[in-house]
Amino acid sequence: MSPAPFPDVRLPLSHPSNPVWHPYAPDPFPGPRAFFTRAEGAYVFDAEGKRYLDATSSWWCITHGHCHPRLVEALSRQAAVLDHVMLSPHLHGPAAELASELVALLGAPFSRVFFSDDGSTAVEAALKMALQHFLNRGETGRNRVVALSGAYHGDTLGAVSVGDVGIYHDAFSAWRFPADRVPAPYCYRCPVGREYPGCGIACLAPAREIFREHGGRVAAVIVEPLVMGAGGMIVYPPEYLQGLVELAREAGALVIFDEVFTGFGRTGSMFALEAIVARPDIVCLSKGLTAGMLPLAATVVTEAVFRPFVGGADRAFQHGHTFTGNPLGCAVALESLRLFREEGTLARNRELEAVLAERREAFAALPVVGDVRQRGLVWALELVQDKAKKTPPSPLNGPGWKAAWAMWERGYWLRPLHNTLYVIPPYCTRPEELRDLLDVLYGVLGGDA
Repeated sequence: MSPAPFPDVRLPLSHPSNPVWHPYAPDPFPGPRAFFTRAEGAYVFDAEGKRYLDATSSWWCITHGHCHPRLVEALSRQAAVLDHVMLSPHLHGPAAELASELVALLGAPFSRVFFSDDGSTAVEAALKMALQHFLNRGETGRNRVVALSGAYHGDTLGAVSVGDVGIYHDAFSAWRFPADRVPAPYCYRCPVGREYPGCGIACLAPAREIFREHGGRVAAVIVEPLVMGAGGMIVYPPEYLQGLVELAREAGALVIFDEVFTGFGRTGSMFALEAIVARPDIVCLSKGLTAGMLPLAATVVTEAVFRPFVGGADRAFQHGHTFTGNPLGCAVALESLRLFREEGTLARNRELEAVLAERREAFAALPVVGDVRQRGLVWALELVQDKAKKTPPSPLNGPGWKAAWAMWERGYWLRPLHNTLYVIPPYCTRPEELRDLLDVLYGVLGGDA
């Protein structure tokens, strides 16, 4: 008998016929699984030809849609000319052009771009830059990092150290460096028992206290601006972000914005930092940088951050990656930026944002929904067991996976985060497709069609 053309996804993940070790995937896996064979626009297709709307943009990185013809062409064109070269200390056209584009997009005072492979490595580079920046200036006592509770910044050990999501990070506690932790600005579960907007952003008080006590020793504060992604799609007020930056400025610490998720239009503007007046010193980018087509990341810094690294080998940033500034990734990223400009992507996304916003009240009234959160094209439901008491369900991810299964059977691919269900659509999704998705989800969660 000839072998089946595709592995049987009904088998356990640990079955010998499947040699792939899947990320974030317990065995048995609680949600749907597929053998995907192709993708186009907002859809992915399994081995049987069934299509699913990719409602989470495949871990939040697909922007213009899967297999966009112009991105495919840009990749093919670059692959025929220059596939890869070492970027130490050499240069090539796509990296030089992309760095210039990113600096221009972010605006003053940004001036330098360090390329790496993914979001976690962008954060890792940022943390090391911040620490060595002060070391090179002779400020050896500045070695503390301030980070938020519930934060997620990646899975390399530096990023894990500033992260704080137990299921991802607790197993590695013995290898994490200590971070000064401040409560997250989690309005639905306010850490100081207040209510926005009349709260006066009282949740900044713990950060203010840390900077008052240890400000002279803090090298950097790192934060996911406006939306804390893997911690539960927690949307928080811009005033908190502005205040946190100001506290760091007063203490002489650097500010790192982890825009790996929030960058490239997810929060409504090109970058989340545009929501406030203050500017960070370092910005980490990935995911949407190549519209989800290739691994690429960038850590963008100001000239003030860069200058202490000039002056010889003992001052150089001794950090890098084999595929730093890969020409293929840079070429695709450049074409993606052209698409943003030429197609007016951010303006076009306003219609999708409005579709998500128009259903918030209806979902908020459902007995199983405690909170509805939105910022741009990030839309999330926090599921609860008891609405009045805000009691989380038990098990925490049980209702989320149940809903994901029901949506899967109807041709929609969602993946819950703990007790949070979220929709983060590709920008090519049509408004009527998004409305249909929300109608189906509303019914799945117990609403009347």
